[in-house]
Amino acid sequence: MPKMSAGNRLYLYQLLSRELGVGRQTLLPRAEEALAADGLEPADLGFENMRALCEQLSEFVKLTVFKKGTVYATVLPCEEYDRALAHAGADKTPSDKPWKRRKGAKALRPVKPRHVERVAEEPEDEAAGAGATGLEPQPEPAQEAAELEAANVPEPEPEAAVAPEPEPEPEPAPEPAPARKPAIALNITYDPGEEDASPEVAPVSEPQPGPAPARRADELPHDFHADVRCPSELLSTLYQVLPPDVDPLSTLEEDFRVARSTGALDGTRSNVTFSLRYLRSDGSAPVRVTLRRSARPVGGKRWALAEVDAGAAEEVGLEGLSDATRGPWSAFAALGDVDAPDPERALAQEVALGSWDDVLERLAALAAPEDWGPRRRVLRACLTMAFDRVRAQGLLHVADDGASADFDTGLLSTDGLPIHARLAARPGDIPWELKGFSTEGPGRPAVLDAPAALRLFDPTLPAPDVPGTDALARSPRLSTAAYDPIAHAVRLLVPADGGALALDLVDGAYVRVAELALEDAYACARTLGSEQPSWLLPRR
Repeated sequence: MPKMSAGNRLYLYQLLSRELGVGRQTLLPRAEEALAADGLEPADLGFENMRALCEQLSEFVKLTVFKKGTVYATVLPCEEYDRALAHAGADKTPSDKPWKRRKGAKALRPVKPRHVERVAEEPEDEAAGAGATGLEPQPEPAQEAAELEAANVPEPEPEAAVAPEPEPEPEPAPEPAPARKPAIALNITYDPGEEDASPEVAPVSEPQPGPAPARRADELPHDFHADVRCPSELLSTLYQVLPPDVDPLSTLEEDFRVARSTGALDGTRSNVTFSLRYLRSDGSAPVRVTLRRSARPVGGKRWALAEVDAGAAEEVGLEGLSDATRGPWSAFAALGDVDAPDPERALAQEVALGSWDDVLERLAALAAPEDWGPRRRVLRACLTMAFDRVRAQGLLHVADDGASADFDTGLLSTDGLPIHARLAARPGDIPWELKGFSTEGPGRPAVLDAPAALRLFDPTLPAPDVPGTDALARSPRLSTAAYDPIAHAVRLLVPADGGALALDLVDGAYVRVAELALEDAYACARTLGSEQPSWLLPRR
């Protein structure tokens, strides 16, 4: 049976951290080689192989199993053991005043396990050990998100002093490693029958953990200036690739807030990776940034900017990286103020949403059935632009005690009742948290503040010459109103060359504002009403 004293565990921590390094992901056979070089084997401690031994050292060893069966070990920092080793080293300092030396029971010291000589190793045992640890293949791609998971380590109970160490109780044999889960660990499926027992209320569940759970939101940094160290070389990289008028620190802080709000974080409890709003130099994906938490604060800050993946800096022009597509309102954003906030980012910075997939699933379950497009893209735009209209018109209803708030989403339930979003106040830099949706609430709907000529085409007014002008003159209902969240204004949409032309009214005449793809035009129009002309409806 496995037998390890506290001194043995401290010795193994000292040995593995010295030979493998702290926070470095290493193939498990390399850890076994470190033991062998010190004249030890897992069997000396009662374990049949190195993997079983490491599973019992979970306070400072983390095992990572990749899908091909390759096992990596990472030595994690353990402050309690570090203190014990420091005290053990200090006690060895010679002193000419023996009466000042520590008296009483001995402090915790590293104790090397006793090596037991064996006559011969059965071939079957060697095969079993190789099968448990895996042969040494080519390493998987670097898994930065699995390193330095220091905060996951429970601190050992303080052992200020120990008497001669008694034989510990036998520990249970380690359980077999769980089978690797698929990339998506949990699918949330809405069952209408589950909602029958209560009024039409769709609460938003907590964000579901992915394959590697990130640190809780309340443990993450909220203020980059106060909580995160930013090495000059990484800040220099951001200054080189971002547009000249963009402040990297403000961008980091805002985009990290959005990622926390929507649960768009990857990594572990000590490594957190998230996306910036800008695309890499090749335009293939957003810039990715990694933050790392250290076991001890440095300059009062436990977190540090550890990596910036922006592609090749030399391929970035003088104008810097381009902004990622914002959403259905992108055509309006391209013509508006470059500093105008993205409505979806503005929502996420004010309301902690949780997983977008979960939010949209709950909202769709309560709303009247409708084609919301791929991944409910139209529904997401409707919720985003509804909040933008509510904020612009000052219609967010906050309770007298400030503990809750409510707004009308502009959507209707299957029974024709207005759907409200329920918010709860929360501490921190994101003031509200989305608690769910309901068909009851005090929030008032946003009003359509626009002249009649922007709700329906007026053939008596001058207008740009477009292919459908004659058809519009005969059938003005081919036009429809749409919401422009960049300018917080209503535009008139008319068909044009397989897309939609957005018109504004200036000095009694229609003027072009932007051209939109049909799917974007439909999303901007749908936020103002479900009845839309046939040319604009989605075609599946």
